[in-house]
This record gives sequence, structure tokens and C-alpha cells, in this order.
Amino acid sequence: MNKYGSHFVKLFSSGLATLAIACSGIATAQQNTPLEACYVEGLQDRLMCGSVSQPLSKNSSSEKVEIHFAVIPAIKQLHPNEAVLAFAGGPGQSAIEVAAIFARNLKYARENRDIILVDQRGTGKSQLLQCDSGSIKEQFAFDDQALSFITFTQEETNKCKAQLQVDLSNFTTVAAASDFEAVRIALGYDKLHLYGASYGTRIAQEYLRQYPESVASATLDGVVPMQQSLVAIGDAIDGALNEVFLDCMADNACLKQYPTLANDYAELIASLKDKPITVKVRHPRTFEEIKLVITESKLRGAVRMALYSHTTRSLIPLVIDSAKRGNYSPLAGLLGNETTLGGIAMGMHSAITCGEDWPNLTEPDRIQYSQSYFGKMMIESLDAICPIWQVEPVDESFYKPVKTDLPILLLSGGLDPATPPSWAELAMVNLSNAKHLVAPSATHGVAAQTCANKVIGQFINTLTFSELTTDCLDKDNRKQYFMNINGPVANQSKGKTND
Repeated sequence: MNKYGSHFVKLFSSGLATLAIACSGIATAQQNTPLEACYVEGLQDRLMCGSVSQPLSKNSSSEKVEIHFAVIPAIKQLHPNEAVLAFAGGPGQSAIEVAAIFARNLKYARENRDIILVDQRGTGKSQLLQCDSGSIKEQFAFDDQALSFITFTQEETNKCKAQLQVDLSNFTTVAAASDFEAVRIALGYDKLHLYGASYGTRIAQEYLRQYPESVASATLDGVVPMQQSLVAIGDAIDGALNEVFLDCMADNACLKQYPTLANDYAELIASLKDKPITVKVRHPRTFEEIKLVITESKLRGAVRMALYSHTTRSLIPLVIDSAKRGNYSPLAGLLGNETTLGGIAMGMHSAITCGEDWPNLTEPDRIQYSQSYFGKMMIESLDAICPIWQVEPVDESFYKPVKTDLPILLLSGGLDPATPPSWAELAMVNLSNAKHLVAPSATHGVAAQTCANKVIGQFINTLTFSELTTDCLDKDNRKQYFMNINGPVANQSKGKTND
């Protein structure tokens, strides 16, 4: 797939505990499946890892896929028959590879329950569906406006298909749900508390629909409703970028430094449409001088990915202003950051989008979503790659909103460039025991940026909403915009921080 394809990236932090606790926390789990001690990047704890063998296809009893999982042990095991099952995003992200992220997001839930991480089929160690991609140097030098986007995308997809040689129909959300249930059974837990972020909320909802008796509660962080196409993300991106422009206008220091920010960005886009710019910049990692071909899609893509984190969001005005003045080093920094934020298995990503999002696009949807740059790009990309992959569409019932009276906590960021609060409201239509909390200044992944990790722990412990302490979600956690390459100007705008 196109190396500049859309990634739904999650940004989190890390946490840790002690070896003695790690050894004792999963005694119940060891009764049913062999486990081995393991370590993951970003955590000092010793985890316990294992795998279960699952049929690759519902029509095949011979082919198997090994589903790998890891257990982050509870700090103090007070609920040995329960655990928190965490679903990674993307689609296409390995849950085990971002264990440190989940350890932070579920810090308080982990105080008395184990955390289960499963590499969804097609990701991580569970038959990774990843295709070759270019190095940062190659991506920087690539001119994506020099040839037909459709032709290039189709060529890359054919190469990827030949490399993987697998039927992606066996890697949809529906197909994967049974793998998570198999892990629960193998580990011996009676009930699970689900936590999903971004695309992880979709697989969490599907697991809940297929195995309601296995679920005690669910927390959906950055909600993707079952009836919502991921292509609708284009509107969310435009809305989040517009909030940057509005923020800057309302901030005295930013307005003084960048008085025509929105117009500057529009002018840059217009000029790049006509002719890409080729410059020399420093490699963001090796610092060697390399060629950068700046195109409209690269600029838009770098700015888009910067919207996911307050740290990079605070750089957007500086990047736009610097590029206007002929200094592209800040843009190169964002582009380098974009290439490191994925860990997205693009084969599995295509299984989801082609099997679930593309088949459900109606003509009115196409007209509506094509109004945004990214919506149009995604539709054109899916139209190019999905006929090649030939993923079997999921059943129409997949798009029905999940109906349950189990306690469901939904979290949204008011500045989310991917899953806006309105998406959570769509998901709630048939949830009779649900609560939607919005952190006004959060971007994508509320638990990573706010006190929501503590709220999640309270919710899992009580399974009620009345006792939750939620005022802290209103704290403004935006950062000061950078006024120059050295950093922001401190204490100029009420409600903004440099923390």
C-alpha cells in the first residue's frame, strides 16, 4: 500500500512495577496455558507471554494462526478471576509492542487486576501482515505528485499482495473476535473489563457483541461507532486544524507572531499544488543532509499527524510560518516524526478498511466525505486497492450499533483529529447503561493525556458512574505554541501550559 497511506495513530506514555509482583500476579492464568517470562520495550517488569492456536479460516480446519499475548500482572491481585483486556488501534497496531502505553493508560485499573494484551491477527507476532516500505531518506525524496496516485497505489498494492500471499478476508474485525475469547479461556478468567482506543473501540464492541457473557464492562476511548466509516475522519481532521487557527487568533502571543496563519497555510497548499519544492534538509535521526521533495500531501500529512499530540500540535504555527519563509527544517522534523509513529501492519489495515469500511460507502457518503482532502484521498485509495485485495465484505449486521445494558464508559477529546465526540454519541444509541465524558482540550486518546486513567480505574472498581471523579477532565492541557525554534513564550495565554 502507498507508504503515505492513512494511519490512525495513538500517542501514550509508560508505566512500570516490580519483578516480585510480576511473578505472582497471574497464578490463576497459569493453570490453563503454558506461559513464559518475557520483557517488552518501555517496561521494566517481567511479563508473562504465551500463545493460542486458532483456525485461520472458518472454512479450514488445517491452517492455523498463532495468536500471541502478554499479561501485565496486577500490582496487588484482588480479583484473580477478572482482568482488563486492552485492544490496540490502527487498525494494524501490535498491542504487545505498545505495552508501556497500556500500562500508563490503565495504571489505576492495574492496581488490582491483570492487563491482557493480545496481538490481533495480522499484527505483531500474530502472523504480521506488513509490507516493505521505504526508508526515511527514500520517503523524503519521493515525489508523489510526479505520477498518477491511482497507478502508484495499485502498483504498491500488487507488490504487497504478492509478498503476503494471504486472503485478507480472514483478518477482519469479525474474524479476530474469537481469538480474544480463546485467550480469555486459555488464561482462565471469568470476566473481562474491555479497554479500546481508536480502532480498538471497534474490535472491543465486536467482542462485546459476540461474547457478552465474558464481559463485565467496557471503556471506549476515542470511539469508532459500528455504523461509522473510518473515511469520515476527514471532517475531524479539518475541524481539529481549524481549532489550531482559532486558538492562535485567541492567543495574544500567537496572533502577534502569526497574524495570517490560516491564509499562510492556504497559500502554501495552493503553491505546492502547482509545483512541489525540492530542498536540502537534515535527516531527523542521522542529521546527514538529504533531499526533501515537499508536496501538498506531505505538508498536509505532517500537519495532520501533528494534531494527535499537544507536543507536536504546538509546533504547527511555527512549521507553517517557517515554510512560508523558506525554512523547511521544522517541517522535516514533523515528517520524520510521522514515519516513527505507526507500527501499523498495512496488510491488516487493508483487511479492515476493505472488508468493513469500503463496502459500506454509499453514494451520498462519497459525496459528503469527498468534501475534505483526506476523505477524498481515502476514498480514491480504497477504490484503487480494494478490488485488488478482494476482501470478502462483512455481513450487513456488522454495521448495527451494539446493544447492551452492561456498563460502558465512553471518552472523547474535544480536539480529537480522528474520533470526535459526535462519534461517541452515535455509538451510544443502543447502550442503555452508558456514560459519555468529554475532555474539552484533549486530542486523540483521552486516557493518555488527562486524569482519565484514574477515572477508568474507579469505573472498573465500582461499575457505576455516580461515584466517578470527573472534574479533572476539564483541565486545559494544551501547550503554548512555539514562537521560534527555541520554544514557546511562557505565561502569555490564560489556560495554556508548558508542562
